[in-house]
Amino acid sequence: MKTLYSLLTLCLFTGALAAQELAYAAPAPAPATDAGPRLAYRSAAPVHASVADYSLRREKTLLGDLDFTGAWGGPTYNYSATGDDWSLVRGGFGGLEFGETVFLGYGGWKARENFTTDEEPLVGERPQYEFRHGGFIIGVAPGADNVIHPRFTAIVGPGRIDVEGEGRDRMLVGQLMGGAEINLFQWFRLGIEGGYRFASGVDSDVITAKDVSGAVVQIEARFGWSW
Repeated sequence: MKTLYSLLTLCLFTGALAAQELAYAAPAPAPATDAGPRLAYRSAAPVHASVADYSLRREKTLLGDLDFTGAWGGPTYNYSATGDDWSLVRGGFGGLEFGETVFLGYGGWKARENFTTDEEPLVGERPQYEFRHGGFIIGVAPGADNVIHPRFTAIVGPGRIDVEGEGRDRMLVGQLMGGAEINLFQWFRLGIEGGYRFASGVDSDVITAKDVSGAVVQIEARFGWSW
């Protein structure tokens, strides 16, 4: 009986070893025939096709393909038409440059002289008011690597007026400008622009959106670095 058990155990052990060797044995290399390379090429082709399809289906974005290339900021001095005169508006801005041509930033400006209305009232003097506004800046400067190049700027954001004898009112202000930019140094640019300011949502008894709107001429010093 013990001999039979020993023989059975030996057979099972030998069978297990044989099965293990078959399971872990490496497959023999395929002969170098023409079918081999063609099969490998066919198996790889769908992968390349799927990558190409993915690149074609990739979502397109406004700034996704623009690299961060610089940072700029500085003071702004502009003259805004108000009534029959011009008023000095001063402020500053700061922001980031992308792709060497697109600028995104934020700024704030305040009139250093009182604004007035375009039309003179029938009785009394023209009402005067203080004006300030701020907003997001989007600038585009084609050919920014040239010494002198064009620049186009759009500003949109909140505005505020303080009317003498009436109080404060808030509104939405937009400003569109175009002009030239001069690269004086790598760290200093000078912009000269002109445009128009639009106002919407003015709720005042004596001041209208037309009074707040008007032509703008400005000089802007831009300090920073573009790499």
